[in-house]
Amino acid sequence: MKNKYAHVILIFFLLLFSKSFSQEIEIKGTVSDESGALPGASVIIKGTNNGTTTDFEGQFSLRVDPNLQNVLVVSFVGYRTKEVAISADQQNYEILLESDLNQLDDVVVVGYGTEKRANLTGAVSTIDEKAIEGKPVTNSYQALQGESSGLIIQNTTSKPGSIPQINIRGISTINGNTPLIVVDGVISSLNNINPSNIESISVLKDAASAAIYGSRAANGVILVTTKNGKKGKPRFTYQTMFGIQEPTNFPKFASSWEYATLRNEALINSGMAPAFTPEQILNFKENGPDVNWNREIYKDIALQNNHNLSMSGADNGLNYLVSLGYLDQESLFKGPDYGYQRYNARINLEKEINDKFKMGGRMSFARNDIKDHAYFEEWIIEPTVRMPPIYNIVDENGNYTLSSGSNSNPLAQLEQGGVTNTQNDEFLGNFSLEYKPIEDLVLKAVLGGNITSNKTHQFRKAIEFAYPGGGNNQNSVTDSYNRSLYLNPFITATYTKTFAEKHDFDLLLGGSSEKYKEEYFGVTGIDIPGNDFGVIDNAGDLQSANGSGNEWAIQSVFGKIGYTFDDKYLLKANLRYDGSSRFAEAKRWGVFPSVSAGWILSEENFFTPLEDVVSFAKIRASWGQLGNQDISDLYGYQSLVGTGRNVYSFGGVGVSGAYYSVSNQNRTWETSTMKNLGIDLSFFKRKLDVTFEVFDNLTEDILLQLPVPATYGLGQPFQNAGSVRNRGWELSMNYQFETGAVNHSFNFNISDNRNEIEDLRGREFINGFDVNTILREGYAINSYYALKADGFFNSEDEINNSATPIFSSNVKPGEIDYENDRFILGNAFPRYTFGATYAMDWNGFDFSVFIQGVGKRQQWLRGEIVEAFHNNNEGPVFERHLDRWTPENLDASYPRLTVGAESVNNAAKSDFYIYDAQYLRIKNLQIGYTLPDAAVHNIGLESTRLYLTGLNLLTFSPLNDLGVDPESVGSSGRVYPVTRVFSLGLNINF
Repeated sequence: MKNKYAHVILIFFLLLFSKSFSQEIEIKGTVSDESGALPGASVIIKGTNNGTTTDFEGQFSLRVDPNLQNVLVVSFVGYRTKEVAISADQQNYEILLESDLNQLDDVVVVGYGTEKRANLTGAVSTIDEKAIEGKPVTNSYQALQGESSGLIIQNTTSKPGSIPQINIRGISTINGNTPLIVVDGVISSLNNINPSNIESISVLKDAASAAIYGSRAANGVILVTTKNGKKGKPRFTYQTMFGIQEPTNFPKFASSWEYATLRNEALINSGMAPAFTPEQILNFKENGPDVNWNREIYKDIALQNNHNLSMSGADNGLNYLVSLGYLDQESLFKGPDYGYQRYNARINLEKEINDKFKMGGRMSFARNDIKDHAYFEEWIIEPTVRMPPIYNIVDENGNYTLSSGSNSNPLAQLEQGGVTNTQNDEFLGNFSLEYKPIEDLVLKAVLGGNITSNKTHQFRKAIEFAYPGGGNNQNSVTDSYNRSLYLNPFITATYTKTFAEKHDFDLLLGGSSEKYKEEYFGVTGIDIPGNDFGVIDNAGDLQSANGSGNEWAIQSVFGKIGYTFDDKYLLKANLRYDGSSRFAEAKRWGVFPSVSAGWILSEENFFTPLEDVVSFAKIRASWGQLGNQDISDLYGYQSLVGTGRNVYSFGGVGVSGAYYSVSNQNRTWETSTMKNLGIDLSFFKRKLDVTFEVFDNLTEDILLQLPVPATYGLGQPFQNAGSVRNRGWELSMNYQFETGAVNHSFNFNISDNRNEIEDLRGREFINGFDVNTILREGYAINSYYALKADGFFNSEDEINNSATPIFSSNVKPGEIDYENDRFILGNAFPRYTFGATYAMDWNGFDFSVFIQGVGKRQQWLRGEIVEAFHNNNEGPVFERHLDRWTPENLDASYPRLTVGAESVNNAAKSDFYIYDAQYLRIKNLQIGYTLPDAAVHNIGLESTRLYLTGLNLLTFSPLNDLGVDPESVGSSGRVYPVTRVFSLGLNINF
């Protein structure tokens, strides 16, 4: 491994210091517009980094190789880029740029096509490849975090192979809230997409932009477009990145002597004898040990690297891209080479057969190999937090010790407890045929789909402990297999026409079919002889075998029409008619319309006096309805016959039998009615772009399982019975400017939304055990439901003059004072999510920093991560517990220390354990250098860039002292730690 890094670094420095000995000449010129000289315009040799900017008089000079067929690329913010061929006998150039204030030529990918950016009337955010390049992420979800207003991504763990939680504009239903993800026209996921293959991403956030996807779009749509080839000779690109991961966010444990002191105090407060003598405490202080079990199960560092090689081009009507990718991410868990590997292959082809026919195909394959431990992760992490620092995790003889209150050792489980090997394969593809029978009409047929195959083999080994009472003495083998097939053929007809130079029409009609089928099989056996050769055939006892299968389908027809008058008045409408197999025939079909309008004020004559300040102004509004059918019960509209053992008793003996499942033939679509109002502004010749949106979503007929009388006997069917309103706003800004030869850009976005349950048919639902959440009219979905703490009781008089908690009959000073009833106390959903990026480049050097965070969030934590001596264990004791209540420390942050039954009052479910989880994170910082052309052209390269980047560098959050990641959605803190990554990268084009 060291030799590999040494060779790479040597190549970098050879490239960096290579010199060109070719003869160069100097060319000069002036860049101007209709009003005069343009200072600060960019002038660069095409395909190179050899460039400059114009001075205050719009003049420039460059040295070029006269033997090469060079082309000048001249650009300036707010103007159309111009290319000028350099002639060997011409040394002075006068270059005139044309204004492009509205950038009408820019197009944005939307449902089943593209639209000019200036003509958008819906809420659409775009993310280009620059936002993804150079980030040391392992999946594309991570690369998008903070890059778009309203797109909320929570990386709940850094564990290799994990998938973040994602939603658009918050929560609008009690059922699924995951957005639809479409990759090159095929519904898929982002987890298996190679980030290096992504060209652009469009986030469709309102009904006007997403209604063309109808029932699939109630939670928004993310459209991913992968790269195409560019005209010219074949271009090869190689990208590599080597990174070092290190764990962060560990809880801060008290030292061993502090632990012993507080343990004695807790025992005495609970009426028990102390456990440690003063001599033992002094010995701990002077000699330790101070063992952090939580830290002992992780490595100090783990490596990750990825490599991507692609070939692309376009010639003679053939556009092509071929790409290969490899990712290797080691796990931070100690053990036998745990980690994640992904292999990617992609082929994108498009061929113009003649002026009427065009064929295309986009195919990708991804394999994920994940090697992990064989135990439940929470059970591995849990004892490492509870374990006092006075015990070694491995004794002086190398034997695994047994953790407090447990018969297992987490390090032993990781190192000797076996492995889980998972192999996931996905093939994604679409094949298209376009036919243009007449001018302005395009017919297109696409067959798209994906095939997945997921295989898991787990061999859990028995562990031999040297200490008596050790568990984990039963080995087992589990094999499971899952495969799915998704097909999505669709056809479209698109017609565009301009009449009288002012009336622009576009019309799209189409139909689609979706079919999905899934199969699963699993088997578990125990008693493997010799604790080796873990295959199911060697199992002495077959514990279980089960299988399942399901399928569903959706049929749809859709259409949209757009009209633009004089490039300033915009009107669009969408209609989709969907039928779902999840509903009975009479309730199967739903109609989902949307309309939107826009007005480009800056095109009006009265706006002329403002155009030097406000370059572009547009207001837009939309209304629409979308459907949702994403419930787990696929066939609940009809009663099914099931069989089972012990269905009823006959003569005191369980007898097999059959039974009907619960059903509801009247259930139908959830419907989301969305309203959106937006304004787009540009200032100072499009140097500053600002977009502001407000939205209101009302989801009605939400499918719920309401209680039924016990005499019904068949459980709770899904009924259309609830409604939720979700309101919010979004702001995004983009500012580009130059200071001399330095180009700067600043991007910022922030968004907020709040949901409220408006109707539950007068019912309410309390869920959870350790953490209680509630569904109640007038409050947010899954709000925290708990007692409200009011400080500590500081004296017996305060206790006597206050209500005594119903769960404790023996309250003492130093314990939490509760108000009588439970309250609704916030929720876990993030608010005021934001992201900001600053980037600059100068003379081949580039720098960028990306900051991301959440302005408001509550997180209810429980168990050993917050409570001292949780569940009567010997530990934990953290540094924050040192500030505990005593008669001398009334202004403490933690109540008096107790153990066992004495802890009932302080361990109650209350807002004392609901924490502020806002945060600001320096998500990514990158420094790069593009080598001079003279250093790379002579060795046959087009361009070479070397860069250093860091991920998750710093996090500022009130939860830092707890050792809990503020993005975590769990309540126990038993999660794989947040990973900080430092990487060295290289991009070569040739």
